[in-house]
Amino acid sequence: MKKLLACILSLLWCLSAWATHNRAGEITYRHVSGYIYEITIITYTYTPSEANKSRGELPIGWGDGTSGTIPRLSEEFLPDNFTKNTYKTTHTFPGPGSFTITMIDPNRNEGVVNIVESVNVPFAISTTLRIDAILGGNTTPVLTNPPVDNAAIGVTFIHNPAAYDPDGDSLAYRLTTCSGENGEFISGYTLPMASKSLTVNPRTGDLVWDAPIVLGSYNVAMIIEEWRKGTKIGEIVRDMQIEVYDAQNIVPKIQPLTDLCVRVGDTVRFRVTAIDADSNNVTLTASGGPFEVANKANFTQVSAENGKTVSEFEWVPTCDEVREQSYTVLFKAVDDDKI
Repeated sequence: MKKLLACILSLLWCLSAWATHNRAGEITYRHVSGYIYEITIITYTYTPSEANKSRGELPIGWGDGTSGTIPRLSEEFLPDNFTKNTYKTTHTFPGPGSFTITMIDPNRNEGVVNIVESVNVPFAISTTLRIDAILGGNTTPVLTNPPVDNAAIGVTFIHNPAAYDPDGDSLAYRLTTCSGENGEFISGYTLPMASKSLTVNPRTGDLVWDAPIVLGSYNVAMIIEEWRKGTKIGEIVRDMQIEVYDAQNIVPKIQPLTDLCVRVGDTVRFRVTAIDADSNNVTLTASGGPFEVANKANFTQVSAENGKTVSEFEWVPTCDEVREQSYTVLFKAVDDDKI
């Protein structure tokens, strides 16, 4: 009987390992010409899961009454058992209208605290495309900061997707409910518990969790809306997983920076300093619009010592970068004591 039980338990573990893998993701698109759009799905999955091997393509509903599959172009292995999967294809829509593009894949990662039996709940993400001759073609914002951040008990957690809109549209942010079966909101879903609050700043996109109080994995979803000439032209959903640890580590801090105005052809150059109270080594990274344009910005390390890292941002915007909306750059400091 003990041997039989061991075999059953082993089988259940294998089935679970095969099914559980989706941790985060989003769908974006780029206008090619006419009614043709290039669609990109990015998912972040649990690296050890065997399910990753069978996801060479994903199902996709185009929102126009048709469906198909989208092939995986690349895998990138990130820290903390995250794998970034990029899928891409093109689709021709039938004409003007509003289309909700949806991807539904079994299943979510196992053990998500705020989703009941998450391993049995599909992972669903969507984006809305509006084709309107008056408003013109549209390309969604690019979310340049990946959703791979960790949080600590009792410490305020902040995540910003560092969204850059190539069309210069206005962006607005809000929380939503994670989706599952048939792309519908997950029954029984709750926001993670917080000592004070969990909110999204509608203008800046800062997701602020103040502060986690229970260990574990949590999923939250954020909508990024695009507005043009007073009309909402599209929206995308980022569903992301946050791991909460019981950490004694003090997170590094970036010294304050100020907003800047710059003329075409002038050089923007300043230094960013991150200091760690525990004297851990600190890595500084940067993301945002200036790194996505043709004349890309540079961010290079100047010095690094125990507890302090200095890097320099440099950018010379051209006429092509002139736009009404400001550019946002996200600077991120991570020390080598992750928990």
